[in-house]
Amino acid sequence: MFVYPNVFNIKIINQDFVLDGIDKEILLHLTENERTPILEIARSMGGSGAWIHQRDRKLEDAGIISGSYVKINEEKLGYTTHALIGIYLDQASHNSEAVAKLNKIPEVTACYYTTGGWSLLIKLTCRDNNHLSALLSDKIQKIPGISRTETYICLKHQMERQIKFWSTPLTTDAQSKV
Repeated sequence: MFVYPNVFNIKIINQDFVLDGIDKEILLHLTENERTPILEIARSMGGSGAWIHQRDRKLEDAGIISGSYVKINEEKLGYTTHALIGIYLDQASHNSEAVAKLNKIPEVTACYYTTGGWSLLIKLTCRDNNHLSALLSDKIQKIPGISRTETYICLKHQMERQIKFWSTPLTTDAQSKV
């Protein structure tokens, strides 16, 4: 069982939210496996299911937890090509319309507004290079406001994770000095 460290504050849109060691341990369990049952988390923490459920709801209400999802193995479904596409817009004012059109393309799995040369960086998941090529020429490059694209094909997916704002087991200051 973890020992809970000092509390630290997180500022969330016009309200203070205090995230303590209990909350951090709940988040640790959920980021390792979002399908972990509340009762299993409670047992490992030495508390009741109702107690963990209340904490979980508090984290959801504060916007710290925004849901859970199942990660699909895209390769098992025949989607073996991933690409990152830098998109140059002819005018920054075209951003909203371009993003709305990109959002209608199911193979676009992420979109970021960036600094630097590109205006947008998107991630595509495709069946193969021919599928990628067709998406680029038939859909993406035809979106009004997109002046050009720069494509990087991913050779191997090596890592993906959620940020963990703690990197070691939770301990008190007294324990860390031992």
